[in-house]
Amino acid sequence: MNFDIPTAMQLTATLTVLVGIALAFAMTGYPRALQHAIRLWVRGLLLQPVSFVLFSLRGVIPDWLSIVFGNAVLVVSFAHFMLALRTYRGHPARHRPLIFLIAAAVVGEILLTYAWPNLHARITLVSAILALMAMIGIHALYRHHEAATRPEHLVAIMLGLGVVILMARALRVPDANVVELTSSTPLQGIVFTYASLLPVIATSGFLLMCGERLNKDLARLAMFDPLTGVYNRRTMTELANRAIAASKRHGRALSLLILDIDHFKRINDQFGHEAGDLALGRVVELVNEELRVSDILARLGGEEFVVILADTDEKSALALAARVRRRLSDAEFRISRWPVALRASLGLGTLGPQVSQLATLMPPADPAR
Repeated sequence: MNFDIPTAMQLTATLTVLVGIALAFAMTGYPRALQHAIRLWVRGLLLQPVSFVLFSLRGVIPDWLSIVFGNAVLVVSFAHFMLALRTYRGHPARHRPLIFLIAAAVVGEILLTYAWPNLHARITLVSAILALMAMIGIHALYRHHEAATRPEHLVAIMLGLGVVILMARALRVPDANVVELTSSTPLQGIVFTYASLLPVIATSGFLLMCGERLNKDLARLAMFDPLTGVYNRRTMTELANRAIAASKRHGRALSLLILDIDHFKRINDQFGHEAGDLALGRVVELVNEELRVSDILARLGGEEFVVILADTDEKSALALAARVRRRLSDAEFRISRWPVALRASLGLGTLGPQVSQLATLMPPADPAR
């Protein structure tokens, strides 16, 4: 039984539109950081059916529509998929290489349709360009310091499979049975079967990727203060209790430093809350410069911070407190060109026979220190 290419194209177009619409509705449930990548993917999904419909109407509509415009739309849809993957990974968009490939497809299709008509050359050109775009997408998925997740592997496998099929289609010796794009041959059947599966499987993988990213972001929000990027109070409590238990078990010293920014309300009242946020960030930056890798900085709330100092006795903690106060007072901090002094009151607690729990280890900040 022959593989009816026009029918396959129309079915693929219908399926892709439905997947694109479903994804467009699902997009609203994701944070704004992911919505841009999903929006690009949706555009690719909704553009792709246009090309399949135009291909299926070859001979019914003018060649400039069914060939030139149809291939241009197909290449543009793939470009959107690759941009979506780059955006998801946080890479720069880099439109120029994709624009070059799109322009090469359009110019090549015009020349090979009207100046030097050659179906096999047209197929080779578009197949090679789509394979290059798929390789750009694979590169975007694996060009990252984090290990790829299973959904990312799934999308990469689908793109890699596409590279193999498209390059086989591009490099194959011209088949005399292919007299037009809709001719039914085994390789054509493989190509359009892949084209019908790609929107479903790759989109499923892309959605799973976004879901995993969302879960990671939620887990991060549960651990870190979103404004300053340091640990929040809940996480600090867990880490402090672990550190206290480990210090007591191994007989090691442990100190805890409380830091309260002086006159913080005055900064908010005089310059606004955005200026206050900048001041908090600057304080965190300066304090971190004085800490060791093993020290733990957390925000208790408002303008109050805590530093957990493992293997640190009272003398060493006092020395650190002095360095922190000096670093803050010597720092240059300006708001709208106005110099603003950064001062902090400090409190210090050290683990000992009478101080063995977090509640007793956390003294109030003392301006005298």
